[in-house]
Order: sequence, then structure tokens, then C-alpha cells
Amino acid sequence: MSTIALSAQIYYMGRWKLDFGILKRIYLALKGELLQPSRPMYMDRMVLLLLAGLVNLSLAVFGVVTRPKDFASYLLSIFIVNLLLYTTFYIIMKLRSKERILPQTLLYILSAVVVWAFAFYFFQARLTTWELTAARSRELNRECLLLDFYDEHDIWHFLSAVGLFLCYMILLSLDDDLVKIPRNKIPVF
Repeated sequence: MSTIALSAQIYYMGRWKLDFGILKRIYLALKGELLQPSRPMYMDRMVLLLLAGLVNLSLAVFGVVTRPKDFASYLLSIFIVNLLLYTTFYIIMKLRSKERILPQTLLYILSAVVVWAFAFYFFQARLTTWELTAARSRELNRECLLLDFYDEHDIWHFLSAVGLFLCYMILLSLDDDLVKIPRNKIPVF
């Protein structure tokens, strides 16, 4: 339900009010749509939101079916996937609006892709578990890879931190090409 509400909020660019009258407005909108079907006003936004909704639904079904033992990692993967989905959504909408992506931002994008690829590699190592005692979990440790001190799990933490930083730098610098354009001329998506 929250995914549908959030999708409506994004699709209508914040003009969809989330209050006690929402059920009545949904009923009236569906009634009007059934009587006289029409195309969505923002087709590209609708397609991207449906895709994101399907990805999140797939993650939820996966969680229900497999019941992951390491719930924290499962939840972390949902957050990371949604961060990457939103970043991709914003970049696609920016390109569809014929806006430019500056070289600095392209460098952030390429760096983020490379760093996240390596981070996911080390994330899959599964060297720790919260289900065991510290002494038993320590038995899962492997040889240190970096500076004879850090193992694969530590490297995952370093790379994921850098990947998160780069994603936020992408979002921070993505609209730098619009600095001299008046706010009322900038498309909202």
C-alpha cells in the first residue's frame, strides 16, 4: 500500500495529498477512469514507476518465499536497490527532458558503477553472520586481503561507503547544468 501511495506522490509530483480523503479521491479517479479511459499524462514517468514497483514487489515476494535468515542484509539490499533505482530514474528523466549531464557528474556515475560492482563482489563473500556467537562467527574469517589487516567484509564496508558517497555526489551535481536557467523554466520530474 505504501508503494502505491509513494508512486502516486512521485507521479503527480507532490500534488497528490495523503490524508483521510485519499480513499474517496482514489474511488472517484478510478470511477472516472473506468467510464472514460485515457492515456497517462506522463507516460515515461508511469513506465519507470511501474518498473520500480515491480522490482520492489519482486524483492518483497523473494523475501516472503525465501525468508532470508540474515534480515539485515536483505533490508540493506532493498535500500541499495531503491537508491540505484531512484538515481537511474532521475538520470533517465533528465535525458528525456533533453538536459545535459556535465563531465564531472559523468565521472561520478562511472566511478559509482565500478565501485558498486566491486562492493557487491565483496558483499557476496558472507564472512559474518549475526546468528552465531562472536567466537563462532570469528571461525568464518578468512585471510586478510588488504594491508594484512582487512578482510573481505571490511573491504565491503569501505567500498559501499564510497559507493554511497558517489551516488549522493551524482544526485548533488546532476543539476549543475541548470544553474543559469530560471526555476520556472526547469522541468519537474
